[in-house]
This record gives sequence, C-alpha cells and structure tokens, in this order.
Amino acid sequence: MKIYLGCDLFIEGQRLQAKKVQNALEERFKDKIDLYNPADNLEINDKAAGFASTYQILLADYERLKKSDLLIGLMDTKDLGLAAEMGIAFERNIPIFQLYTDIRLTGNDRDDKLLEMKKDIFQNDFLYINKLVTGLSYADRDGNIFEKPRIYKSSDDLIHALIEYIEMNL
Repeated sequence: MKIYLGCDLFIEGQRLQAKKVQNALEERFKDKIDLYNPADNLEINDKAAGFASTYQILLADYERLKKSDLLIGLMDTKDLGLAAEMGIAFERNIPIFQLYTDIRLTGNDRDDKLLEMKKDIFQNDFLYINKLVTGLSYADRDGNIFEKPRIYKSSDDLIHALIEYIEMNL
C-alpha cells in the first residue's frame, strides 16, 4: 500500500508529529507499506543544500501522490500546499485521513462556552476549520458519506484508525 504523509515540513513540531505517525506505521507494517513523507525527499526539501523550483516540488510530490492509496493530512498549521494535495487526492478518489490537535477543539460539550458565544460571537472559544477541507474526510468524490469520519483530534487516534484501515485493505 502506498501512503502519502502530507504535512507542513517547515516547523519542528510538525516534522516530529509526522515522524511519530510515520514510525508507528512503518514499525507495524514494515515492507507492506511504502510511505512517502515529503520531508524525507531531500532532493527537493533540503533547504540548506540548494534551490528547488516551485515546479520541481510540485511535480515530485504529485508523482508520489497520484500513485498513492491513502493520504494522511496533518493539518494543524493549515498548510496551503497540503490543502492542494488533499484536493488532488479527493479528485483521484484517494482516501484522506486528517489530524487536527489544536486544544480549542475540546470543550464543545460545555454549556458555559456555548452560552457566552451565543451572547457575543467574539467570545468564541472554539477553533474554526474550513468546512470544505474537513469535508474531505466525511465523504468521497461520489458523494458517499462515511459512517465514521476520517478526522481525528489526537495522533494516537489517527494512528489507530490508520492501522485498522490499512489492515482491512492490505
């Protein structure tokens, strides 16, 4: 199974989060998966080594993405490149699993938060996430709604869901 691990590769926290997911899957499935993490493609992403043009980056990543069976989107930084990759994956009917770990996603069961927000929307304690982008994990391009959305608030939950999905599809 070919997996594309998309993330913002410029921020240390995102790189570490991506490595956690990558290592967990590679440890579990070994040579049964071929996981592409763009951060590992030093030909285009070693910024200290030299210049890679926009089209070199686009074409290198697209070559891997179009052959993928699954896309993982680590969306905490709302990276525009990853959003574009997710759009490509959706159009190609590649399943998309998303991760948002922002703590503002918690507390949605708290009436005090909801009451204050109803009084004054600027007291919004919650994180806004673009619904078109999150929708990519709720339905496929043919309009089939998933019984369980493929969007998660913790990397452990994401990894667990990915393991289940990969085991069912190997």
